[in-house]
Amino acid sequence: MDAKVTVLPQELIDAVIDENHTDKETLRTCSLVSRSWTYPSQRRIFSHISFNRGPYHYCSLHGRRRRDIERFNSFISIHPCLATLVKSIEISPLLDAHLLGTMFQKLINLESISLHLCGYSWDELSLSMRDTLITAFRSLRLTRFEIRDGLFLHYADFLALLDTCQYLKHLSLSAISCEDLVSCGNLEGLTRLPNGLKLKLHSLALSLCEPHSSLVQLLQSSINISSLQQLSVLTDGSGDLVKRTKVTRDILRQLNGSALEHLVLNACLGEPLSNLIDISRLRSIHVKLWWICYQQHTKPVVWLRWLTSLFKELTKWHRLEKVTLEIFYTSTFTSYGNDWAALDATLGQIGSLRRVHLGLDAYDNAKARWKHLMEHPSCAGDDVRSIFPMVAKRRILSVECAANYPG
Repeated sequence: MDAKVTVLPQELIDAVIDENHTDKETLRTCSLVSRSWTYPSQRRIFSHISFNRGPYHYCSLHGRRRRDIERFNSFISIHPCLATLVKSIEISPLLDAHLLGTMFQKLINLESISLHLCGYSWDELSLSMRDTLITAFRSLRLTRFEIRDGLFLHYADFLALLDTCQYLKHLSLSAISCEDLVSCGNLEGLTRLPNGLKLKLHSLALSLCEPHSSLVQLLQSSINISSLQQLSVLTDGSGDLVKRTKVTRDILRQLNGSALEHLVLNACLGEPLSNLIDISRLRSIHVKLWWICYQQHTKPVVWLRWLTSLFKELTKWHRLEKVTLEIFYTSTFTSYGNDWAALDATLGQIGSLRRVHLGLDAYDNAKARWKHLMEHPSCAGDDVRSIFPMVAKRRILSVECAANYPG
């Protein structure tokens, strides 16, 4: 059996590995098949390393995290070739600064860092931790940076941190706030870098709530967005619906002027998207539709009609290649037949469309949790095909149940 496996074309082996790249257990199994399978499997297994498992606020995990990073440091010291496979890493301030610095020195091909501040202020971090992080951010290879769930006392400190990432192309901000932006009514009085940031971003992902919108306003004046191709704007799902919609509109207006190709939203804007940004070059749209609590979320009929009008606008250019709709619901998503039919007909008119993907997540009110994959009805795929007959006929429709909450 081993002989038969080893003669497989390497392209086929790579395709199998790529198809299973998110399943670490399958990858570990593949790595044991034969020598020709080992390296491509390891390349995927070690491409992304996370030290942020478990609830970050449990102090009891501190010792466990230290053991994790000690073991990993020892492992890549014994097998230095595996350190070269690490492309991205997730870290937090709960790690040991010295061990973290030692590890960074070995990850010579690191391209992406995700920093989870765990609710801490940047000023609360030890000087050694800040120095370790800043040294890592200065890497010539670092092109992607995510920072989340943290606070900066001063906006200038936040800008200075970003300024260390001079080769950054992809920036993601999630639940980041600056205290002086919240307390200061006049943004003009804030300290800024003399020449602004030197960043020229290709993608920007924002997951913010209403008080943080001023952060985007200041960033827009500091960052070169002329090359921005991908934009994600996700607002806090528990806040006031009108305010969240307004924040999304404001951000889109502020970041207008770039030739966007990929857009991610979770707010129904209630007006033509072309009023806010240039949509003529859009190649993909990803929309998260929350249909859980109608007091906090847009009603399904309103969503569907707005989406239909949006895609009607996009039929003018025939550049759109991919549409992703993620639906978070409680009882059913197949009601509103006429509105689904109108959306299906509109998507069917976009000749450039290569894929329409629906991700479904159902909330179980009785159990107060999201349904696991096995709890979704087996007919979900047929239900989706019934509301998208024209799209299904073109064989470009795909469905995923429990897309975000597999259980």
